[in-house]
Amino acid sequence: MSFTIEDNIVEGLRELGTKATRVQNKATRTGSQVFAEALKHNTPYENRSDRSWKGQREMDRIKGTKSVFKHMRDDIQVSGIDQFGHINVGFGKDTYWRVHFVELGTPNYAPNPFISKTVSETQSVYQTTVATILKKELGL
Repeated sequence: MSFTIEDNIVEGLRELGTKATRVQNKATRTGSQVFAEALKHNTPYENRSDRSWKGQREMDRIKGTKSVFKHMRDDIQVSGIDQFGHINVGFGKDTYWRVHFVELGTPNYAPNPFISKTVSETQSVYQTTVATILKKELGL
């Protein structure tokens, strides 16, 4: 059995291709955890309010129930890797609709851009983490 240079290169590229996807997914997962931890730290947390609104309190009074709503900090979720190699870090279905009120503000509430702050704070750490894992796993 003989091999030419082209056969070895093609085989090496195939091996690198399958390994690269696995390594990329590992680096992306680790980097997303860095962002998720920073987002949890930067998400505002207050416990003076029950996080309900006037209509909800009225409905609870009529039904004789008491609705409990999660804090945004307690509902941070990290998705799996999609077909494009992306991971979504954000808030779950119970709190996602409230996030933009805090981030962008309302006429009665000043903006608190905690997501923008988290992105800018973690960008270099994320890149360093991903680069370190890629170099280590690919043997560079």
